[in-house]
Amino acid sequence: MIGPRYSRIVRLPDIGEANFERILRARVALVGCGTLGGALGINLVRLGAGNLRLIDRDIAEEHNLSAQLFFDEEDVRQILPKAIAAQRHLEAINSACRIEARVDDLTGSNAESLLGGVDLILDGTDNFEARFIINDAAIKLGIPWIYCGAVGYRGTTLAVVPGKTACLHCLMDSPPDSAKEPTCETAGVWPPAAQSAAAVALTEASRILTGRAPSGKLWELDFETLQWRGIPAPRRPDCPACARGEFSHLGPDLGLQAVKMCGRDMVHLHPAQARPVDLIALAQRLKPFGEIKMNEFLLCLRTPEAEFFLFGDGRAFVKGVTDPARARALFHRYIGP
Repeated sequence: MIGPRYSRIVRLPDIGEANFERILRARVALVGCGTLGGALGINLVRLGAGNLRLIDRDIAEEHNLSAQLFFDEEDVRQILPKAIAAQRHLEAINSACRIEARVDDLTGSNAESLLGGVDLILDGTDNFEARFIINDAAIKLGIPWIYCGAVGYRGTTLAVVPGKTACLHCLMDSPPDSAKEPTCETAGVWPPAAQSAAAVALTEASRILTGRAPSGKLWELDFETLQWRGIPAPRRPDCPACARGEFSHLGPDLGLQAVKMCGRDMVHLHPAQARPVDLIALAQRLKPFGEIKMNEFLLCLRTPEAEFFLFGDGRAFVKGVTDPARARALFHRYIGP
């Protein structure tokens, strides 16, 4: 018997007690805990999703507070990883939901291990490189996933069911050129657009989790013109991913990868393979170079050139820098190869 907490959800057409039990047992992976991720995650746990895996590489910062629902000022003061802060807030909302936080960077080499063993993958990321990795991993693993994007006043959503619907690769041959496409850095992001895109994604998610078919459309929401349209999204018979089983975005990464973060003067660095770092010993070595702050998750080093946030798996954020090459050079100068 479903208790009073979920009574208004159970009364909805096409839900009922039987379908709601499936939501309670659902295992969902959410990649990205930012503006989209917050709207997706908070609604998921309030709807009763039983198991939620949070995957995010980032840390909570002051500029997040205007749009990202997971975080508050105390998270920023503690420089908490977003996945950890999100886990704490979600557990306070629904203690019955089992929440796993993974402070990690989704890459072509770890996507299958990070995303495996779930019933559904939700996209809360801010870049197409990550989405193509999710697409390849989801198709290979046979797991439905939902693309969700927001830039400026526009939101976009597509539900992908392997073998039944179009995948992201059916719609575009490769990730769009980030130098030519608008991003949250160049165009900003209107939070209600992200929240509305998340609402569409969650509606598609409820259909998938309860055994119903998603809409099969690419949904576009434009809050500047107040237009909403569903675009038919047919499968491509020659799609490299879902038709031919070619997963070019999965596999080993080479070298120290550097990616400029959306919407700020920050570069994310991660090694090809995770390498455990003794943060306490590193803090002692770096003391002469600047101000050090630490918590159980990361080390922060502030120098005249930049601010470094170093994680125990070898990843780092270099703040105050926009050029990936310079970020690498500063990392090697202070932290080492």
